[in-house]
Amino acid sequence: MKDYKKMSCVKCGEPFDAQSDVVVCPECGAPHHRECWKETGHCACEDKHSEGYEWQPERMYIGDITIHPDGGEGEFHSGAAETEVCPKCGRITKKSEKYCEYCGYYKYVEDDPFSKAAAESNLEELFPFDPAETIHGVPAGDVKRFVGNMWIYYIPRFIRMSRSKSPVSFNFTAFFTHGFWFVSRRMYLPGIAMILSVICSSLYQAYFASIMNGLSGNRLAIGSMISLLFSGLELIIMIISGLFGNRLYMNYCTKKIKSINARVSAKNGTADDFNRELEENGGLTMLPAFSMVLCYLAILYISEKGILF
Repeated sequence: MKDYKKMSCVKCGEPFDAQSDVVVCPECGAPHHRECWKETGHCACEDKHSEGYEWQPERMYIGDITIHPDGGEGEFHSGAAETEVCPKCGRITKKSEKYCEYCGYYKYVEDDPFSKAAAESNLEELFPFDPAETIHGVPAGDVKRFVGNMWIYYIPRFIRMSRSKSPVSFNFTAFFTHGFWFVSRRMYLPGIAMILSVICSSLYQAYFASIMNGLSGNRLAIGSMISLLFSGLELIIMIISGLFGNRLYMNYCTKKIKSINARVSAKNGTADDFNRELEENGGLTMLPAFSMVLCYLAILYISEKGILF
Protein backbone atom coordinates (compact mmCIF):
# COMPACT_ATOMS: atom_id res chain seq x y z
CA MET A 1 0.00 0.00 0.00
CA LYS A 2 1.25 3.48 -0.83
CA ASP A 3 2.61 5.49 2.07
CA TYR A 4 0.41 8.57 2.40
CA LYS A 5 2.35 10.17 5.27
CA LYS A 6 3.10 13.86 4.56
CA MET A 7 0.44 13.86 1.84
CA SER A 8 -2.85 15.67 2.42
CA CYS A 9 -6.54 14.81 2.38
CA VAL A 10 -8.09 16.28 -0.78
CA LYS A 11 -11.18 17.39 1.15
CA CYS A 12 -9.93 19.05 4.34
CA GLY A 13 -6.30 19.68 3.29
CA GLU A 14 -4.86 18.29 6.53
CA PRO A 15 -1.75 16.08 6.17
CA PHE A 16 -1.98 12.37 6.99
CA ASP A 17 0.10 10.79 9.74
CA ALA A 18 0.91 7.23 10.72
CA GLN A 19 -2.43 6.87 12.56
CA SER A 20 -4.62 8.28 9.77
CA ASP A 21 -7.36 6.01 8.39
CA VAL A 22 -7.04 6.73 4.65
CA VAL A 23 -9.78 6.05 2.10
CA VAL A 24 -8.71 6.16 -1.56
CA CYS A 25 -11.13 6.98 -4.35
CA PRO A 26 -11.32 3.90 -6.63
CA GLU A 27 -11.80 6.09 -9.70
CA CYS A 28 -9.14 8.84 -9.44
CA GLY A 29 -6.98 7.61 -6.55
CA ALA A 30 -7.45 10.73 -4.38
CA PRO A 31 -6.85 10.04 -0.66
CA HIS A 32 -9.30 11.14 2.05
CA HIS A 33 -9.61 10.83 5.80
CA ARG A 34 -12.32 8.25 6.42
CA GLU A 35 -14.31 10.88 8.31
CA CYS A 36 -14.06 13.27 5.36
CA TRP A 37 -15.25 10.58 2.94
CA LYS A 38 -18.20 9.73 5.21
CA GLU A 39 -19.11 13.41 5.50
CA THR A 40 -19.68 13.81 1.76
CA GLY A 41 -20.34 10.17 0.86
CA HIS A 42 -18.21 10.47 -2.26
CA CYS A 43 -14.86 11.65 -3.57
CA ALA A 44 -14.10 15.34 -3.08
CA CYS A 45 -12.87 15.42 -6.69
CA GLU A 46 -16.00 13.82 -8.11
CA ASP A 47 -16.78 16.84 -10.29
CA LYS A 48 -13.49 16.25 -12.14
CA HIS A 49 -14.03 12.55 -12.83
CA SER A 50 -15.85 13.21 -16.09
CA GLU A 51 -12.69 14.95 -17.35
CA GLY A 52 -10.58 11.85 -16.70
CA TYR A 53 -8.94 13.40 -13.63
CA GLU A 54 -6.27 11.35 -11.87
CA TRP A 55 -4.91 12.45 -8.52
CA GLN A 56 -1.16 13.06 -8.33
CA PRO A 57 0.90 13.16 -5.11
CA GLU A 58 2.15 16.49 -3.86
CA ARG A 59 5.80 17.32 -4.42
CA MET A 60 8.30 18.46 -1.85
CA TYR A 61 11.08 20.83 -2.87
CA ILE A 62 14.49 20.50 -1.27
CA GLY A 63 16.75 23.23 -2.61
CA ASP A 64 16.38 22.97 -6.38
CA ILE A 65 15.45 19.28 -6.35
CA THR A 66 11.85 18.04 -6.56
CA ILE A 67 11.22 15.03 -4.28
CA HIS A 68 8.19 12.86 -4.99
CA PRO A 69 6.57 11.54 -1.79
CA ASP A 70 5.51 8.34 -3.59
CA GLY A 71 9.15 7.37 -4.10
CA GLY A 72 9.69 8.76 -7.61
CA GLU A 73 13.07 10.04 -8.69
CA GLY A 74 14.11 13.57 -7.94
CA GLU A 75 14.33 16.15 -10.69
CA PHE A 76 15.66 19.68 -11.05
CA HIS A 77 13.07 22.39 -10.50
CA SER A 78 14.12 25.98 -11.15
CA GLY A 79 11.43 27.57 -8.95
CA ALA A 80 12.04 25.33 -5.97
CA ALA A 81 14.59 27.67 -4.42
CA GLU A 82 11.71 29.97 -3.46
CA THR A 83 10.01 27.25 -1.42
CA GLU A 84 10.86 24.99 1.48
CA VAL A 85 9.39 22.16 3.51
CA CYS A 86 7.79 23.15 6.81
CA PRO A 87 9.68 21.29 9.56
CA LYS A 88 6.44 20.75 11.47
CA CYS A 89 3.78 19.60 8.98
CA GLY A 90 6.00 18.71 6.01
CA ARG A 91 4.03 20.77 3.47
CA ILE A 92 5.47 23.18 0.93
CA THR A 93 5.67 26.81 2.06
CA LYS A 94 7.18 29.98 0.66
CA LYS A 95 10.59 30.90 2.04
CA SER A 96 9.57 34.55 2.10
CA GLU A 97 6.80 33.83 4.64
CA LYS A 98 7.69 33.75 8.34
CA TYR A 99 4.77 31.46 9.15
CA CYS A 100 3.76 28.19 7.52
CA GLU A 101 0.47 28.91 5.76
CA TYR A 102 -0.88 25.48 6.71
CA CYS A 103 0.03 24.87 10.37
CA GLY A 104 1.19 28.34 11.48
CA TYR A 105 4.69 27.18 12.46
CA TYR A 106 7.01 30.18 12.99
CA LYS A 107 10.10 29.94 10.75
CA TYR A 108 13.10 32.02 11.77
CA VAL A 109 15.19 34.16 9.44
CA GLU A 110 18.88 33.21 9.47
CA ASP A 111 20.15 36.71 10.24
CA ASP A 112 17.54 37.38 12.91
CA PRO A 113 18.68 35.89 16.25
CA PHE A 114 15.45 36.85 18.00
CA SER A 115 13.36 35.06 15.36
CA LYS A 116 15.63 32.04 15.58
CA ALA A 117 15.13 31.84 19.33
CA ALA A 118 11.37 32.14 18.86
CA ALA A 119 11.37 29.31 16.34
CA GLU A 120 13.49 27.05 18.51
CA SER A 121 11.00 27.52 21.33
CA ASN A 122 7.99 26.93 19.09
CA LEU A 123 4.99 28.55 20.76
CA GLU A 124 2.60 25.83 19.67
CA GLU A 125 4.76 23.28 21.45
CA LEU A 126 4.84 25.41 24.59
CA PHE A 127 1.08 26.09 24.39
CA PRO A 128 -0.34 23.07 22.54
CA PHE A 129 -3.97 22.88 21.46
CA ASP A 130 -5.99 21.01 18.87
CA PRO A 131 -6.82 23.39 15.97
CA ALA A 132 -9.81 21.18 15.09
CA GLU A 133 -11.39 21.49 18.55
CA THR A 134 -14.45 23.71 18.33
CA ILE A 135 -15.12 26.83 20.36
CA HIS A 136 -18.83 27.61 20.06
CA GLY A 137 -18.93 25.66 16.80
CA VAL A 138 -15.81 27.33 15.35
CA PRO A 139 -12.46 25.50 14.94
CA ALA A 140 -9.86 26.76 17.41
CA GLY A 141 -7.42 27.19 14.50
CA ASP A 142 -9.74 29.77 12.90
CA VAL A 143 -10.15 31.57 16.22
CA LYS A 144 -6.36 31.69 16.59
CA ARG A 145 -5.97 33.30 13.16
CA PHE A 146 -8.74 35.81 13.94
CA VAL A 147 -7.34 36.77 17.38
CA GLY A 148 -3.82 37.30 16.05
CA ASN A 149 -0.56 37.40 17.97
CA MET A 150 -2.17 37.28 21.42
CA TRP A 151 -3.69 33.84 20.79
CA ILE A 152 -1.34 32.47 23.47
CA TYR A 153 -3.44 34.24 26.09
CA TYR A 154 -6.92 33.86 24.64
CA ILE A 155 -7.10 30.40 23.05
CA PRO A 156 -6.45 28.39 26.27
CA ARG A 157 -9.06 30.49 28.10
CA PHE A 158 -11.59 30.18 25.29
CA ILE A 159 -11.15 26.40 25.20
CA ARG A 160 -11.44 26.14 28.99
CA MET A 161 -14.62 28.26 29.04
CA SER A 162 -16.08 26.33 26.12
CA ARG A 163 -15.42 22.97 27.79
CA SER A 164 -16.64 23.98 31.23
CA LYS A 165 -19.42 26.25 29.94
CA SER A 166 -18.24 28.79 32.51
CA PRO A 167 -18.86 32.47 31.70
CA VAL A 168 -16.08 33.71 34.01
CA SER A 169 -12.40 34.11 33.12
CA PHE A 170 -10.79 37.19 34.65
CA ASN A 171 -9.10 39.66 32.30
CA PHE A 172 -6.96 42.23 34.13
CA THR A 173 -6.56 44.41 31.02
CA ALA A 174 -10.32 44.69 30.61
CA PHE A 175 -10.63 45.43 34.34
CA PHE A 176 -8.17 48.32 34.43
CA THR A 177 -8.72 50.03 31.06
CA HIS A 178 -12.32 51.28 31.48
CA GLY A 179 -13.56 49.99 28.10
CA PHE A 180 -10.49 50.82 26.02
CA TRP A 181 -9.56 47.13 25.78
CA PHE A 182 -12.99 46.42 24.26
CA VAL A 183 -12.47 49.14 21.64
CA SER A 184 -8.98 47.83 20.81
CA ARG A 185 -10.52 44.38 20.20
CA ARG A 186 -13.17 45.90 17.90
CA MET A 187 -16.05 45.47 20.37
CA TYR A 188 -17.05 49.08 19.93
CA LEU A 189 -20.55 49.10 21.45
CA PRO A 190 -19.68 47.84 24.96
CA GLY A 191 -16.34 49.66 24.89
CA ILE A 192 -17.80 53.08 24.06
CA ALA A 193 -20.66 52.56 26.55
CA MET A 194 -18.16 51.86 29.35
CA ILE A 195 -15.97 54.82 28.42
CA LEU A 196 -18.98 57.16 28.36
CA SER A 197 -20.07 55.95 31.78
CA VAL A 198 -16.61 56.74 33.18
CA ILE A 199 -16.62 60.16 31.49
CA CYS A 200 -20.07 60.96 32.93
CA SER A 201 -18.89 59.94 36.38
CA SER A 202 -15.78 62.12 36.06
CA LEU A 203 -17.77 65.12 34.84
CA TYR A 204 -20.26 64.83 37.67
CA GLN A 205 -17.48 64.52 40.24
CA ALA A 206 -15.91 67.69 38.85
CA TYR A 207 -19.28 69.50 38.80
CA PHE A 208 -20.14 68.41 42.33
CA ALA A 209 -16.74 69.50 43.61
CA SER A 210 -17.28 72.96 42.06
CA ILE A 211 -20.66 73.53 43.76
CA MET A 212 -20.17 71.52 46.96
CA ASN A 213 -19.21 74.58 49.06
CA GLY A 214 -22.48 76.25 48.15
CA LEU A 215 -24.65 73.29 49.19
CA SER A 216 -25.94 72.38 52.62
CA GLY A 217 -28.37 70.03 54.28
CA ASN A 218 -30.35 67.70 52.04
CA ARG A 219 -28.86 69.04 48.82
CA LEU A 220 -25.34 68.28 50.00
CA ALA A 221 -26.39 64.81 51.17
CA ILE A 222 -28.13 64.04 47.87
CA GLY A 223 -25.18 65.33 45.89
CA SER A 224 -22.79 63.21 47.94
CA MET A 225 -25.01 60.16 47.47
CA ILE A 226 -25.11 60.64 43.70
CA SER A 227 -21.33 61.01 43.68
CA LEU A 228 -20.99 57.72 45.60
CA LEU A 229 -23.43 56.04 43.19
CA PHE A 230 -21.32 57.12 40.23
CA SER A 231 -18.16 55.83 41.92
CA GLY A 232 -19.88 52.54 42.75
CA LEU A 233 -21.20 52.21 39.19
CA GLU A 234 -17.70 52.76 37.83
CA LEU A 235 -16.32 50.05 40.12
CA ILE A 236 -19.11 47.63 39.18
CA ILE A 237 -18.41 48.20 35.48
CA MET A 238 -14.72 47.50 36.05
CA ILE A 239 -15.50 44.24 37.89
CA ILE A 240 -17.97 43.09 35.24
CA SER A 241 -15.46 43.93 32.50
CA GLY A 242 -12.77 41.90 34.23
CA LEU A 243 -14.97 38.90 34.98
CA PHE A 244 -16.79 38.64 31.65
CA GLY A 245 -14.42 40.38 29.21
CA ASN A 246 -12.94 37.13 27.89
CA ARG A 247 -16.40 35.61 27.53
CA LEU A 248 -17.68 38.61 25.57
CA TYR A 249 -14.61 38.50 23.36
CA MET A 250 -15.00 34.76 22.75
CA ASN A 251 -18.63 35.28 21.73
CA TYR A 252 -17.62 38.18 19.49
CA CYS A 253 -14.86 36.16 17.79
CA THR A 254 -16.99 33.09 17.08
CA LYS A 255 -19.93 35.16 15.85
CA LYS A 256 -17.69 37.22 13.56
CA ILE A 257 -15.92 34.12 12.18
CA LYS A 258 -19.25 32.46 11.35
CA SER A 259 -20.36 35.65 9.61
CA ILE A 260 -17.13 35.81 7.58
CA ASN A 261 -17.44 32.13 6.66
CA ALA A 262 -21.01 32.65 5.43
CA ARG A 263 -19.99 35.73 3.42
CA VAL A 264 -17.00 34.03 1.77
CA SER A 265 -19.02 30.88 1.03
CA ALA A 266 -21.77 32.94 -0.58
CA LYS A 267 -19.16 34.41 -2.94
CA ASN A 268 -17.68 30.93 -3.64
CA GLY A 269 -14.44 32.14 -2.09
CA THR A 270 -11.42 29.96 -1.41
CA ALA A 271 -9.75 29.01 1.87
CA ASP A 272 -7.18 31.75 1.21
CA ASP A 273 -9.99 34.30 0.89
CA PHE A 274 -11.44 33.10 4.19
CA ASN A 275 -8.09 33.27 6.00
CA ARG A 276 -7.38 36.73 4.60
CA GLU A 277 -10.79 37.95 5.82
CA LEU A 278 -10.06 36.55 9.29
CA GLU A 279 -6.76 38.39 9.53
CA GLU A 280 -8.19 41.66 8.19
CA ASN A 281 -11.22 41.70 10.49
CA GLY A 282 -9.58 40.35 13.64
CA GLY A 283 -6.66 41.20 15.88
CA LEU A 284 -5.99 44.59 17.43
CA THR A 285 -7.07 47.95 16.08
CA MET A 286 -5.08 50.62 17.86
CA LEU A 287 -6.19 53.84 16.12
CA PRO A 288 -9.78 53.91 17.49
CA ALA A 289 -8.56 52.93 20.96
CA PHE A 290 -5.81 55.56 20.90
CA SER A 291 -8.28 58.21 19.73
CA MET A 292 -10.67 57.31 22.56
CA VAL A 293 -7.81 57.54 25.08
CA LEU A 294 -6.92 61.03 23.86
CA CYS A 295 -10.54 62.18 24.10
CA TYR A 296 -10.87 60.68 27.57
CA LEU A 297 -7.69 62.37 28.82
CA ALA A 298 -8.75 65.68 27.29
CA ILE A 299 -12.12 65.55 29.07
CA LEU A 300 -10.44 64.64 32.37
CA TYR A 301 -8.01 67.55 31.98
CA ILE A 302 -10.82 70.01 31.21
CA SER A 303 -12.91 68.82 34.16
CA GLU A 304 -10.00 68.90 36.62
CA LYS A 305 -9.04 72.42 35.55
CA GLY A 306 -12.59 73.60 36.12
CA ILE A 307 -12.91 74.91 32.56
CA LEU A 308 -16.46 73.55 32.20
CA PHE A 309 -17.71 74.34 35.70
